[in-house]
Amino acid sequence: MIRKIKGSIMTVSDLNNYIKHYIEKDKTQMAIMLTGVWGSGKSYYIKNELVPYLQNEINITCIVVSLYGIDSLSDISKNIYMELRLPNFSKNTEGMATGRLITKSVIKNIVGVVGLSIDIPDEDLKNLYKSVDLTDKLLILEDLERSNIDISQILGFVNSLVEHDGIKVLIVANEDEIINRNQQEISFRSVKEGKENESTDALSDYIKQYIRIKEKTVIDTLYFGVPLNNAIKNIISSFNNSILNTIVNEECIDSITSIVKSNFNNNLRTFIYATQKTVDIYEKISDVDSYEEGFFAYIYVGVMGLASKIKKNKFPKWDGTTFFSFKLGTNKIPLFRFAYDYVRWQKIDINQIDDTYEAFNKYIFYEKNAEYDDTDMRLLSNFTEETEKNVYNALKNLEEKLQDPVCIGFYAYDKLIYYMFYVGNIVGFDNKKSCDLILKNLKGLAKRDDISSDELLRHDYDIEDSEIKHKYDQFIKELSDAINYGEEDNVFLYNPEELEQLYNDICLNDGKYIAGHQFISKYDSSKLIEMLLKCTAEQINDFRGILLAVYRYANKGDFIEQDIETMQTLLQLAENANNSDNNWDKIQQLQINYLCSNLKNFINKLS
Repeated sequence: MIRKIKGSIMTVSDLNNYIKHYIEKDKTQMAIMLTGVWGSGKSYYIKNELVPYLQNEINITCIVVSLYGIDSLSDISKNIYMELRLPNFSKNTEGMATGRLITKSVIKNIVGVVGLSIDIPDEDLKNLYKSVDLTDKLLILEDLERSNIDISQILGFVNSLVEHDGIKVLIVANEDEIINRNQQEISFRSVKEGKENESTDALSDYIKQYIRIKEKTVIDTLYFGVPLNNAIKNIISSFNNSILNTIVNEECIDSITSIVKSNFNNNLRTFIYATQKTVDIYEKISDVDSYEEGFFAYIYVGVMGLASKIKKNKFPKWDGTTFFSFKLGTNKIPLFRFAYDYVRWQKIDINQIDDTYEAFNKYIFYEKNAEYDDTDMRLLSNFTEETEKNVYNALKNLEEKLQDPVCIGFYAYDKLIYYMFYVGNIVGFDNKKSCDLILKNLKGLAKRDDISSDELLRHDYDIEDSEIKHKYDQFIKELSDAINYGEEDNVFLYNPEELEQLYNDICLNDGKYIAGHQFISKYDSSKLIEMLLKCTAEQINDFRGILLAVYRYANKGDFIEQDIETMQTLLQLAENANNSDNNWDKIQQLQINYLCSNLKNFINKLS
């Protein structure tokens, strides 16, 4: 049966007390099971809570063995044997334990452990029995569902241990996965054999068999549902990092718990991974007093956002500005580029941290005047519960406020634009004047305040009406161009005469051009081809020299995926241009062929 204490989830104390009682008082000669979803913290609880508790309270040693990937019962026995004997080996002695011969179920499955064969003399066999005496010990078998052995065989093995040898056994499993995995296997086999209608019956038979042997072996099944915030507190505390301990208070624990629930699906392994990477970054920063606590908190939450995306799929591409990515972060907290680079390449640039901190302070300054500080913006955020008149008046008020460029925080503009188009369409509000004012206020902002359009227009809002969505997208494109107006980050103007100078500059200052493990994707492939169509053979050779200077010695993982994708696009465009009408002579075409060959080589090396 599934046992819950006080009608709710069992606390750590509940679990510890129950398992202690099982060890000391239970006479049923049966095992107990702890079940919970993957990543819920079962292994963490066993290692950090249960094992120390049993050792301190009743001097019980726990033998923890993972069944992950185990192929045979003999392998389980070998692992039990090695877990029990390894502490004795470290004392430079065989250290045979003296105890009762109670573990025949283990011994009969040991084959070839430390040179021993099943056909050993009786006296040696007795000594081997003694050496794996499990008296006053708790055997913990983890990852039942991850074993390659049939579950019924494992439970039969456990039944032999508890019934015939009197061993206390705790089985740790994800029972939902046991059912789901076998449901998939049975369904696949039934379809393959053309017996789709039999799959339900086959699954039913499997479940009945599993329940039957489990009822004979397991007396109680405990559901692992320890309060998540307690587990998170313990994990953070286990890192013993001064910065982490400073920035995380009770309020932060609630926010982190919310992130773990929504972004990690309660998976504590992903949370531990994110915390480990964050602590690694903290330890790379020598002068911590130079930064505010909020900056460190943003690092942590941003890395959590990245971790959730890593675990869901392959490592995501960088999708953001020089310093921030709002798409790779979580909620309203961006991921910093230097944190992304560290998690991906285990390298960190202290200068980049300083530049990011300066940009962070500017971001925070603008955020102070964002939508939650404006009554009309707050009203529109809840427009579905307001009257049409109130919504219209709020949009009109915001139109008036836009007359003053600093009245509304720049970081609220992307949401404001969404309201102007989507909500404005619902209540019949003409947004033309508002859009003109927004364009005026933000024109050239990138040059003035070092804020890019990607940084400001970070949300991608879903608008069902295709006509309104088209108008919205057109305005966002127009606004992006206005924000970046006069931006001088990319000074290359796709002029063939500039190639030699660019080549020489890259050879002398390559670090400046490949910051962030990125180069060719900073440029427009179509414009590069248009330029090459005007180039002499010598200029095409200079362009090839630029690529060779950057990528000649690069290896897989040295550059972001966008560089590979840009090379693939450039290669396709170059081949198309070479096969169509152009003004290249044969030497120029030879250089283009060399270029295509170079691109193919770089793509293969980096992929």
